[in-house]
Amino acid sequence: MDISFRADEALYLQIADHFRRLIAGGKLKPGDRLPAIRELAKKIGLDPGTVSRAYQELEREGTIIGRRGGGSFVSISASEEYLTRQQQERLGSLMERSILEALGLGFSTEEIEAAFILRLANWRERRIQSAPKIQKNVPRNLNDIYFNGSHDLAVELLASHMSTLHPDIHFNTSFTGSMAGLISLVQREADIAGAHLMDQESGEFNIPFVRRIMPGESVVLINLVQRIQGLMLTSGNPKRIKGIGDLRSPDITFINRQRGSGTRILLDSQLLSLGILPREVKGYEREETTHVAIASAIAQGEADVGLGAESAAISAGLDFIPLIKEKYDLILLQETLIRSQVKKAVAIIQDKSFKKMLSSLSGYDLSETGNTITIDNKHN
Repeated sequence: MDISFRADEALYLQIADHFRRLIAGGKLKPGDRLPAIRELAKKIGLDPGTVSRAYQELEREGTIIGRRGGGSFVSISASEEYLTRQQQERLGSLMERSILEALGLGFSTEEIEAAFILRLANWRERRIQSAPKIQKNVPRNLNDIYFNGSHDLAVELLASHMSTLHPDIHFNTSFTGSMAGLISLVQREADIAGAHLMDQESGEFNIPFVRRIMPGESVVLINLVQRIQGLMLTSGNPKRIKGIGDLRSPDITFINRQRGSGTRILLDSQLLSLGILPREVKGYEREETTHVAIASAIAQGEADVGLGAESAAISAGLDFIPLIKEKYDLILLQETLIRSQVKKAVAIIQDKSFKKMLSSLSGYDLSETGNTITIDNKHN
């Protein structure tokens, strides 16, 4: 029986949690006998008193039943629902302990929530090699909000904040790139798109693309953030990278965003202006779908450099060279604004507490956050 221990929690609690997981996962069933206390203590190299205390904890909550002289058995009442509730209570206690510690150190609740979402996003990318999530034949729930478009940590914070304030509304996110987000609006596959597309001729963000891609539509743009995009580099910048021009070097490995993303379009524009061909950039063909995935890959030594948002670079402990300040807008059809669920999302964006949360992250300018522009293409 393999039980791994953490240094920050009492051993008997960890043993109790181990058995809860075995029961919840069906590996131990009601009526099954647990190992004898002395036998288990010898096997994992602990004092029998520690194991005994774990068994007492499980018996106290009704998960197991101890029979005098006959051992300990899984209780008939130890259902999956009951054990899940026990696990949730334990997890809640751990979270509360961390929150209280952070509050005691002077951090605000907004800073704590932002930091938690950042760490969770980084952990998710380390655990799962991210790829576009394609859901086929899944009926849309009219009570939910469907987001499709470019990735930004601010969108993940919005989705988290939405679930906290309005648990009955699920904010579904699919990070497929700016262009794909706009197309999904035209096809009525999404309620909100996220984009940061810069028009090369005018230097304007998003509006020229909305006019070209969405003729005949009344469209609303809501600024979520203005953010800094640049080169995310291995901590310490061992390859001494100074700018986009260095990507031509054969000893520098790059990691790219997917086609159609605003970041990819920005990169291709920068390469073109410098006369650098994509085939000259080592790693150009490797694609990831989020800024966090790019940052995670660099942090793990899979690449030397990538193009992305400063907030993702800093959260992963990377160096950063700023290149451009861009507008990241949430884009939706005006007809969608009548939905109460969407109105609640817009209200969060314009709320001071949400802006305070965003202000705890690096690389964001919130001076226009919540500002709206309406483009009536129906009469153009």
